[in-house]
Amino acid sequence: MTLTINTMTDTLKDHPAFDGHETVIMAEDTDIGFKAFIAVHNTSRGQALGGCRYWSRYRNDDEAITDVLRLSRGMTYKNAVADLPLGGGKSVIIGTPGTRHPTAEMMQAIAKAVNAIYGQYVTAEDVGMSVDHMLIARGVTRHVAGLPIEVAGGHAMPDGLNPADYPHADPSPYTAYGTFQSIRAAVKHKMGRDDLTGLTVSVKGYGNVARTLCKYLAEAGAVVTVSEIDDGRIAQAKEDGFAVLDKGVDIMAHKADIYAPCALGGDITPDSIDLLVSAGVKIVAGCANNQLAVIDRDSKLLTGKGILYAPDYVANAGGVIAVGMQHVWSDVPNAATFPTHDKTMMRVGNIYKTLLEIFARAETEGKTTAQVADEIARERFSVGKSGKVDMVAVAA
Repeated sequence: MTLTINTMTDTLKDHPAFDGHETVIMAEDTDIGFKAFIAVHNTSRGQALGGCRYWSRYRNDDEAITDVLRLSRGMTYKNAVADLPLGGGKSVIIGTPGTRHPTAEMMQAIAKAVNAIYGQYVTAEDVGMSVDHMLIARGVTRHVAGLPIEVAGGHAMPDGLNPADYPHADPSPYTAYGTFQSIRAAVKHKMGRDDLTGLTVSVKGYGNVARTLCKYLAEAGAVVTVSEIDDGRIAQAKEDGFAVLDKGVDIMAHKADIYAPCALGGDITPDSIDLLVSAGVKIVAGCANNQLAVIDRDSKLLTGKGILYAPDYVANAGGVIAVGMQHVWSDVPNAATFPTHDKTMMRVGNIYKTLLEIFARAETEGKTTAQVADEIARERFSVGKSGKVDMVAVAA
């Protein structure tokens, strides 16, 4: 394998998705059909943490570049609002057409690319990835998070701890739980309710996170309808007991109280907002990244139409909170701060409180929830490496 690395930071400065990114590289190995982009947006709070995405439906390089630039920026804001001592970055692999997962050789290649930027970026699991893929990468680079805790910090595991208390290596259950808490917070603020009984929720997508989210919603008494394009996932949703719309039916036009975007981002546009209004949707809260096609425009439109929006990078921060806690602990191992599953769930559950604060501040200040979330994030990552961020306390 011959891996080539090209720095693109300067050439992308006029790209519409470029936002002062510190480092952007392209990594390519034509022998194995590998091409990937890594973007480091901001490291003022620490190493840039963000998942590695494998996606075979990019139509060209620019789509992948746009994705990695937007996603890496989102990770800076997500990690800051989550109060993690980490910056934001992301990587995307342009997948082989028709495939959903990378080969072992591709994982080794992306790990070499991570090493090429000297620890600026820590990769983790994302779309198309599994813990097994991350373990392959760990064989090449130490800059990997979201590993089984006994692998990440096995040298300092507390004595006498039951493995059942270990946090999940797979972050998706935590992402789902955080998204569920975001819906609860939105319902509390918008409707003054502490329960979801009888509320209708349209969920777009039925991947790992969405599936767990749907189960949380159903257990809370919500009535869930799912939209999916993958036949296997459609079958799974039906087997799990959920109503599934026929392919081609736009779930954003389906009558519901809550719309939960849990597939790819960018589907909240002026036209789709009109559909949501006609469908009676009062809340948008889901686990997808980059839900708004144009953040400022679409957040203002949602607010103007009376739809409460839970900013995506706050709502879906559960996974990165879990991964970040484990990563921080493995760097500073301490038995007292070991991030058990229960501690992790409690920390992820704080998304509920964070969003209530964002909703209240937006209402008081006459701003959109997206504006307020961004302000909080900027307030935090502008602190930089001042020592105000206590790495050990994050895992406590």
